Parts: sequence; C-alpha cells; structure tokens
Amino acid sequence: MTDTTKQEGKNVSQTIEQKRAAFALVEINAFLETHAGKKESQKEFRSYASALPAMIHMNGLGQAAAFCRAKGETYGKLYDILSRWMIKAGQPFAGDSDLLAGVVARDMYTYRVAQAEALALMEWVKKFALAFMVEEEDAPGVAKEGP
Repeated sequence: MTDTTKQEGKNVSQTIEQKRAAFALVEINAFLETHAGKKESQKEFRSYASALPAMIHMNGLGQAAAFCRAKGETYGKLYDILSRWMIKAGQPFAGDSDLLAGVVARDMYTYRVAQAEALALMEWVKKFALAFMVEEEDAPGVAKEGP
C-alpha cells in the first residue's frame, strides 16, 4: 500500500512501513523530549517496548492493551502510542474513540487485522526505542560480551 504526498514540491510515495516508521519515530522523539535525562524512564520504556510484541502475540491484542492501560505509567505510554495509531484514518479501528473501544466493537476479522497491524507498528517502536534510548548499564565487575 502506498500513499502519495507532496514534499518540497515533489510527489513522494510512502509505503505503510514508512508511515509506521515515521509515526513511531515521532512518538519516540516526543517521549524523549518529556523524559530527557530520565534514564530510568528510558530504560523502562526500552524494556517494555521490547516485551510488548511478545505479550500481544501470546495473549492477544485486547488482553495486552487492557494490561498496558491498567498499569499506566510507561505501559500507559505504549498503550497511548498503539491507540493513536490504530484509530487513525486507514487503520483497523478508524473512527473508534481508542484502541480498547475498537477491540470490543469490531468483528474477529478486523481484530486479527488490528493485531497484525499492532505487531508491525510495535516493531518500529521497539527498534527506535533500542536505537535512541538509554541502554542498561553493565553490572559492576561483569565483562561486556563481544568485541
């Protein structure tokens, strides 16, 4: 799926992967702006963003989304990111008020499409979180593996 947009006077075609990546990057940058210098928050976000795709895969989108919303804090930020993406025009829950509203209101086919879309978006969120956020420090006295 491609979309043609105007950029600097040129028609630029964007794939859905590019749109996901652009959305995820904006969201990661927004998180970094509000959590600048907060290493613990960044570490937590990295960790949770890395774990969420597996949680969605094992438990389903609805269960994982409900868990994130209930936990709030950093998990809540991930819920908000997913929700904003999933209710955008052209996405499975377009027109719904948020992610969980879409989960409970739509049919099984739409739910499965939404779950696949959520996994695809979270791969970008995870990649950008790993690329731009603070890394876990090495434990004292433990050698780092690799070159």
